Amino acid sequence: MKNTLIKIQNFFLALAMVVRHPVKAPELMLARRNEEELAADIEAINRERIRTLYGQEQEPADPELKKKEYRKINESYEKRLIFHVGFGAGLFSELDSMMEHMLFCFENHIRFEIYADDANFSKAGGMGWEELFEPFCPINHDKLNHIANYRPTDYKSTMRHHRLWYKGYFLPKILKRRTGADYLTQDIWCMCINDDFKYHPVDFPLFGMKGTATSQFSKFGEIAICPKPDVRKEMDALISKLHMPEHFVSMQIRGGDKCLEYKELKDAASYVEKVEALGLSGQPLFIFTDDYTNVTKIRELRPEWELYTLTGEEERGYYNEAFNRQDWEFRRKNLIKLLAIVELCKKADYHIGPNQSCVDLYLRSVKGLERYIVL
Repeated sequence: MKNTLIKIQNFFLALAMVVRHPVKAPELMLARRNEEELAADIEAINRERIRTLYGQEQEPADPELKKKEYRKINESYEKRLIFHVGFGAGLFSELDSMMEHMLFCFENHIRFEIYADDANFSKAGGMGWEELFEPFCPINHDKLNHIANYRPTDYKSTMRHHRLWYKGYFLPKILKRRTGADYLTQDIWCMCINDDFKYHPVDFPLFGMKGTATSQFSKFGEIAICPKPDVRKEMDALISKLHMPEHFVSMQIRGGDKCLEYKELKDAASYVEKVEALGLSGQPLFIFTDDYTNVTKIRELRPEWELYTLTGEEERGYYNEAFNRQDWEFRRKNLIKLLAIVELCKKADYHIGPNQSCVDLYLRSVKGLERYIVL
């Protein structure tokens, strides 16, 4: 009897896939099933009415004013996206993607909201986004987001085809009805990660944006990446103990799981050569690395150089999957340290990076081509 019921269930699932299968595009385009609908919605919005809110204004000097202006404009839009942040990638992979989607929504007049109750930068059952950061936009708390609101590139790789209809269409539809959202992460994801979006021109004086999306998205960091007071206090304590000079150069040397992504990672000796080629060897150096042996190597090669780092002597490479399995106290401590490190790299006169990480992408956007040097 049980086998008969399973066969009947599978028959109707297969039939439903044929009749209402969500994947209308080729294999890699799971999330684009709503692209035509989205494009039509975008065209239907009165761009001129909204543009008057920010088109002619100048960039406010006070970050708090920027936040208020962003909220005012963002919450004036009728169409809504709930973006699932903290899906499981590294912190700045998550934050970069979030800010790129913020920019997409801002351009196309879609209200940007987030779901972060299950974020990997929060403890289980914790405060989600507000575990580390101040809120900056509406936050949705519907638990169905956990399985029905997803990054399609991650989601499809672990999803069996006979479940595509259920988790790829049915549950997202229920979530949209429950929350009133028009779009979820998977509906817009592929449009935000392609080069057409990343390299198209943007010009929003209100937020000091003029360039391409990939060079300007970090301007939303002033609005979105605002550590809570207790987190900021811990960041400041880490930074102050280094007694950094006013002028210095920063560099990022990656190890760990990046060796699985790239055939060759730049070693410490390459950075020494670059510093000398740029005529910066007399400058104090802040070393951002996940492997302390890189600090040791530079000290061996140039013992006279003035070096600073927040990397612990025991650190031997960052592995994201292993990091996500650690207890919350360990993760919190290291996430706050990462935020402090990035803060220092932002303050550096120049930053030298391998252009091989999401933190690099963020820092390159922050510092611009004049102050970010690709190794």
